[in-house]
Amino acid sequence: GRPAAPGQPFAELWLGAHPGLPARVVDGAGAPTLDALIATHPRGILGPALAGRGLRELPFLLKVLDCEAPLSIQAHPDRNLAARLHRRDPANYPDDQHKPEIAIGLTGMTALCQFRPADETVTELARLPALGSLFGGVLSGRRRGSKAWLRALYTHLFAAPQAEVEAAMAGVAAQLRAQPVLSEADRWFLDIVARHPGDRGALSVYVLNLIHLGPGEAVYLAPDEPHAYLHGTIIECMANSNNVVRAGLTAKFIDRDVLTRMLTYRMQRPQILRGEVEADGRRVYRVPTPEFLVEALCTGPGREIGLESGGLVSLLLVLDGELELRTPQTRETAGRGTTWLWPAALPVLTVTGGAAGSVIIRARPNPPAWTSDC
Repeated sequence: GRPAAPGQPFAELWLGAHPGLPARVVDGAGAPTLDALIATHPRGILGPALAGRGLRELPFLLKVLDCEAPLSIQAHPDRNLAARLHRRDPANYPDDQHKPEIAIGLTGMTALCQFRPADETVTELARLPALGSLFGGVLSGRRRGSKAWLRALYTHLFAAPQAEVEAAMAGVAAQLRAQPVLSEADRWFLDIVARHPGDRGALSVYVLNLIHLGPGEAVYLAPDEPHAYLHGTIIECMANSNNVVRAGLTAKFIDRDVLTRMLTYRMQRPQILRGEVEADGRRVYRVPTPEFLVEALCTGPGREIGLESGGLVSLLLVLDGELELRTPQTRETAGRGTTWLWPAALPVLTVTGGAAGSVIIRARPNPPAWTSDC
């Protein structure tokens, strides 16, 4: 509902009930916030499976993220670390929840995600002498490619004296500017250095995987995995948390020591997900966490699709087109950009595509985790 000033960009749209920025239910009595409405009617909105286990909040948070410039080097804590960070520093870690998430490309996304295979990092250290010199002392005597080797390397990147790191970055930049051909990682390094002079996080492009998500492609980010979104637009869905541990490329709170201690230091390519297409045309993005599951649904003009709540709450985001939402009690027109709360107490919903068809994102709790023993 906030008007945008001419030319003013917005990076994120939050759709959920996190107390830091809960959605408002505009057609509810008094337009309550979603977190307050759920607290009042947990069984009817969340469903008996979630409410029966004591849940009084939406377990997931749905977002649209539009990234025009590189965002921070970051990771999200697991449950145990989140609880400790929240107790110690609630101002910077506002809840005690972990934050696994999935990123699904809309226009696509370029990102840094998890650690490169070791042989690639070794090649970069040899190709860029200033980079190799920065880490030479801390890597000697460690088995090349081991987790201890990688931990020592990445910890030193964020713990070394600033002058030492800036000298290495200047050496890398000078070498690249003298080269006629640059790799994609080289181009991103120069771009990031221009935006964030002296920020050591820029060197992460030589340690983390550089990935590309096309429209409809996704990547799942478990807790304790490093990542940074560089450019593009995505749908994000995550556990209902705003805990972020940052190490660079940001003016926000930085906690380098926590980040380097928490990471898994797995060296592998991230798995690109494309979802599984169901018989009714839904594309389902399944993840190994109970808090959320995401579906993308394309409806042709006038096509009807019957959906079931399964006794669980859903949020529906209309990405494109206009459609009709129909229950036995009501009929609503849902326009592009609108978001709808589907309470668990409504067992069936019929979706009918408008004249030009439509695209819907549905986020809900991961059904097997909540209903298998109910």
